[in-house]
Amino acid sequence: MITERAVVTRCEEGRVEVRLQRGSACGHCELSQGCGTGAIGRLLGNRSRPLVIATGEDLKPGDELLLGLSEAALVKASLAVYGLPLFAMVGAGLVAALLGIADTWVALTSVVGLFAGFKIASGVAHSLEVDRLAPYIVQIRVNPGPLSES
Repeated sequence: MITERAVVTRCEEGRVEVRLQRGSACGHCELSQGCGTGAIGRLLGNRSRPLVIATGEDLKPGDELLLGLSEAALVKASLAVYGLPLFAMVGAGLVAALLGIADTWVALTSVVGLFAGFKIASGVAHSLEVDRLAPYIVQIRVNPGPLSES
């Protein structure tokens, strides 16, 4: 399970808005070491991102949460967002090449397939997000303090 800390910023009936603090995957960015991803992270800054989640819990602004997302959900989302456009691009280019058209048109058809794949992936990712890939609350801490990630 992938976990992330969040703080409740606003409450509505059955839903809460939380702020996630964007961080590094490996932890080396805080140490100013490692790969080029750290340089990109420093350029983009450490902005927090709002997220609205459904919950039946009685939460108040300032409550800290530990949100969870299963690894299977992450793999499904990754395949939808990256796999579908790639498959559409290669498939469109392959069909165009098998039809025997000029190489320029094969390349153009591949690009059109890529964008069509992005459009399809957008719809699939949205339906997955709404249906099965929503994060859920693992732990609630009313008085802010350290959360255990067990």
